[in-house]
Amino acid sequence: MKAENIVRKRRMIAALVTLFSTACIIISILFITLLSPDRKNGQESAVHSSTHIDTTNKGSKIQAGSHIFFGTYEQDNDASNGKEDIEWLVLANEGDKALLISQYGLDGKPYADNLNDTLWETCSLRKWLNEDFIDIAFSPEEQSRIISSAVTADKNPKYSTSPGNDTTDKVFLLSISEVEKYFSSYSDRPCHGTAYCHAQGTIKSSITGYCWWWLRTPGDTPIYAVVIEDDGTLELGGDRVTLGGQAVRPAMWIDTKDL
Repeated sequence: MKAENIVRKRRMIAALVTLFSTACIIISILFITLLSPDRKNGQESAVHSSTHIDTTNKGSKIQAGSHIFFGTYEQDNDASNGKEDIEWLVLANEGDKALLISQYGLDGKPYADNLNDTLWETCSLRKWLNEDFIDIAFSPEEQSRIISSAVTADKNPKYSTSPGNDTTDKVFLLSISEVEKYFSSYSDRPCHGTAYCHAQGTIKSSITGYCWWWLRTPGDTPIYAVVIEDDGTLELGGDRVTLGGQAVRPAMWIDTKDL
């Protein structure tokens, strides 16, 4: 009997130790979860200061440097759970309108489908942004808030490549001068791509984890367009417009009245 009692005590102690260890593991997981940063589409995101634009959200302040959600697009590369809200960085707020750029690279597409239409005014990426993307990402009500804007054909400050003519677009890419104006610090320019963006062929740097993203300004020859590199530097010579490894970060002005 004495031996049996010893065995029972040992089993009880072992059970208590196991129970205690399990409880510690559960508490640790909960602690880590509560302290971890919010994530959006697999990337870290400052969602606590963000404003979700919708018809019920009145009186929200949209300031330069803040983040808002507007429209939806496939981002986690899982179509079965529907599209995800698009997070935008507010670059400027001018009265009743604000300039936005997507926080993440949303898709991976070449600047042009062929080497004959390499200017912003004729490139396939401009057509896709203002026809396909805008219809996929925004409801009719949201589209009514997107402003048709004058988009200048800015010259490359280093090369004499023709930039073509000015255009009027609802959705566009930034130019060199706009990047230098709104992203004065190199550290603000690096961009993560979404899971869907990388699934479409966008390259992720093995060193920084960031991707390259297109600008609308031409590069050193007519078949090249300027890109922001993974470390935030401007590649003024650009990449060949038919390459598909760069991310697309749409930009647009929206009407902020009543928001």
